[in-house]
Amino acid sequence: MYGIEMKITVKTLHERGFSQRAISRELGISRITVNKFLEEIYSTGITPPKIEKDKKLDKYKDQIEEWFQSGLTGVLIQEKLLKEKSFKISYASVSRFLKQFKDPEVYIPLIAKPGEEGQVDFGYLGKFIKDGKTVKVWCFSMVLSYSRYSYHCLVTDQNVDSFIRCHIKSFEYFRAVPQTVKIDNLKAGVITPNFYEPTIQLQYADFLNHYNCAPITARIRRGQDKGKVESGVKYVKNNFLKRIDHKDFYQLEKDLSDWTTNICNKRLHGTTKKIPAEVYLTSEKKQMQALPQKRYELFKIEHRKVNTYGHISYKNNFYSVPYTFIGRTLIIKYNNALLKVYDNAEEIALHQVCNDQGKFITVDAHAPVHKQKKTEQMYREKISELGDQACMFLEKVKNEKPKTWVQIIRGILSLKKNYDKTTINKACKRALEYHVYEYSTVKNICKNGLYDKSKEDLSVNSTIGNSCLLKQYDNLFNNYLNKN
Repeated sequence: MYGIEMKITVKTLHERGFSQRAISRELGISRITVNKFLEEIYSTGITPPKIEKDKKLDKYKDQIEEWFQSGLTGVLIQEKLLKEKSFKISYASVSRFLKQFKDPEVYIPLIAKPGEEGQVDFGYLGKFIKDGKTVKVWCFSMVLSYSRYSYHCLVTDQNVDSFIRCHIKSFEYFRAVPQTVKIDNLKAGVITPNFYEPTIQLQYADFLNHYNCAPITARIRRGQDKGKVESGVKYVKNNFLKRIDHKDFYQLEKDLSDWTTNICNKRLHGTTKKIPAEVYLTSEKKQMQALPQKRYELFKIEHRKVNTYGHISYKNNFYSVPYTFIGRTLIIKYNNALLKVYDNAEEIALHQVCNDQGKFITVDAHAPVHKQKKTEQMYREKISELGDQACMFLEKVKNEKPKTWVQIIRGILSLKKNYDKTTINKACKRALEYHVYEYSTVKNICKNGLYDKSKEDLSVNSTIGNSCLLKQYDNLFNNYLNKN
């Protein structure tokens, strides 16, 4: 059932020269209904309904106006009427009566420049069948404020991922990006609904930053802030949805896509009196920003604090970050495959997501230098600084003691604190001559200057098997100490 407002709108459009077909298309009602309204209007006429004032309060008008001008609210005025006048009346009646003392709020049309702004919103369309199940369906709409060129698509939820995907589809439909996007105080986009300092949802903010686009939030209960898209959603319901005679979700998607391109964007817009697609192509598109080369990669975003081990927790596993961030709270971006860690906008760590639990996923370079695990190549580079004999010693130790060679080489490298490189290199040579591959032996050679003795002075009978060499070397070494 249509109200008097619809009849008045039909009358106004008809008086402005709109045909019945144009009125039907503009208002989303049938031509039969339009014709019926026009016959009624011009045969019997229509009279706007009168709004009756609350006459019961007229006798207190002067007193109420005085209270109101002094700054009292409707609630306080209601209380005073009861206490001082013994007059009981509802707050709603008082509130209506006070409207005559208020200056009417002035609304200034919000005129956007080409490419400056897109407005977004959701509108509920009803329940449809998707994959054999009944689901609630919403229409996402983005309307460019200057041209009224728009994009519409269907969703079955209003979470952040869906919200962002709809934006991506919109930008790719436009083949360009507006400078700003005005959003409602949707939970998907805004955490704290404050017009002046909105806390934009982290992932949504990251997404808009990728497209060099800024978010603007509409004020709560201020439909005029976002009137263009709300009119667009209303147009979808009145013009598109009323054409649908089925409940198939996927068919609905196809129908909406066709309607958006061939009807919505090619109609004569009721406010601008221009065709949105023509205005967009001739005036607005060239003022919009180009799409980035790479589509935004959808990640979830959260905060994590770095523990004392230099790791952050994610799904029962621990992932390393550079040790300098211990104790800091960082941003993580993740999907099913990757985990990225950021300090503000700088990426500081990247890990593959581990599907096990209780694991430490550690990048060695994230630890302090003195705690990093050394690779074989790193040991080769460090030992080569001592000389060729030290390099040969490393190779022999690796072959003879594959399980403990790292500890032995660390010991050899630690000798640099007390001995020069030449001394250590000579000590390694002497140890090699007697097939002795122990850190303690090389250390004793350095300490007692045995590297300067001739091979003959410390000779060992070569006919004795290798199994006795170490014992004989130790005996020879002890005899040398007794003589000196």
